[in-house]
Amino acid sequence: MTREYHINYHTQNTYEANVTEALFALNITPCQDENQQVRDVTFRNSLGEEVFHTHNPFGFSLTCIRSVKAFTNFEFWMSAVVEKTMPDLLPKQELPADAEQEMLRNPEFYIDHHLYLELSRYTQINPTFTNRLLHLQPGQPVYSYLSQLNTFIYNMLEFDPEPTHVHTTVDEVLDLGRGVCQDYTHLFLGIARHNKIPCRYVSGYLNQGNSLVGSAAMHAWVEAFVPGAGWVGFDPTNNLLADINHIKVAHGTDYNDCSPIKGMLKTSGGHKTSFGVKVVTNVPEMQQEQ
Repeated sequence: MTREYHINYHTQNTYEANVTEALFALNITPCQDENQQVRDVTFRNSLGEEVFHTHNPFGFSLTCIRSVKAFTNFEFWMSAVVEKTMPDLLPKQELPADAEQEMLRNPEFYIDHHLYLELSRYTQINPTFTNRLLHLQPGQPVYSYLSQLNTFIYNMLEFDPEPTHVHTTVDEVLDLGRGVCQDYTHLFLGIARHNKIPCRYVSGYLNQGNSLVGSAAMHAWVEAFVPGAGWVGFDPTNNLLADINHIKVAHGTDYNDCSPIKGMLKTSGGHKTSFGVKVVTNVPEMQQEQ
């Protein structure tokens, strides 16, 4: 089946002092892949500047704006229409557990997937927390373990937007026992990578009609590599597999690779940022064309 989404993204940055030169890069546009097609996308900004596009190191589109106008307020709007197809939720091919382990220990496999196996400042776990983690057991299939890990993290944390921020580490999340989708995702990445399973951070949008946690803003989830099957999406914030309700924008090693907005500015003083996301589907579900 397929579903059509209409996505609207808005951000506003207010600065205490004049910005005399700025370069913004926004990583907010839904990507094209085998499960989703972008049918239309438009951009507007309060500075009236032309946008241009480039790609980040992972190949995902960045929408960029450069301005030499003095300003204290910057707003940006994106509207997109995306057709999403239900992905295959279960691995098509599973290897025996011993063959999976052999693949995960293979040096060539590590070289091919090292970006998604290395621990970053966001995902590095202090050894003192080791006994609180869920570990892959001998003989356990990787997909079975990852499904258990999804539920484990969902039960371990309480969703709470107050105590954490974009720089919160996994150790801080484990101390707090609460956080937002970014924190659930970083914890999943840290534990899975500790068990030698490649995982990548995914940013995107959620269907706001299904009462999913994290749908009010850009959402984060995980894609983990199952030997013999490939990348499978897990959403530990909602204890779900990533499905037709998840609209992908980009993936990377952690939040830093998928931050929705980055910039280089000539200014002094602080600033405030606000944003809003609206995701609606007003087209009935259709059977996928044969």
